Amino acid sequence: MIRKATQLDLWHIYDLTVEFNEAYYHKPLNIPKTLHMIEDIIDDGVCLVSKTGFIGGLIISDPFRDADALVELGWYDTGNSGVKLLDAFIKEGWSLNVDEIRMCTMSTSPAIADKIIQRRGFSLAETQYRLIK
Repeated sequence: MIRKATQLDLWHIYDLTVEFNEAYYHKPLNIPKTLHMIEDIIDDGVCLVSKTGFIGGLIISDPFRDADALVELGWYDTGNSGVKLLDAFIKEGWSLNVDEIRMCTMSTSPAIADKIIQRRGFSLAETQYRLIK
């Protein structure tokens, strides 16, 4: 079952975030910063959970255009609810009357994540690079 997250889901989402980070990012989380961001997404953004996953993001005003976007900041599932989480996130975004929904994947994300996103009608908007110190 997919549902809106509450503060009671904080530690469930945190544990999933840790698991994602260890699997795909390989740089330690700042625990207080991470918990604060999860709280913000639950309270002020769109955050949906299942027994095995979550998806969350914030609505931002485009700094250059008259438009608002729901920007995904985390999407991870250890079971079979990942696609359902994405579909619910999209539905919630449109119900909030945003102009666009933005999803991202990492270079270390499974290739299927990109395929799932594209099958939902998303198009590639930009490529992001990073230089690590």
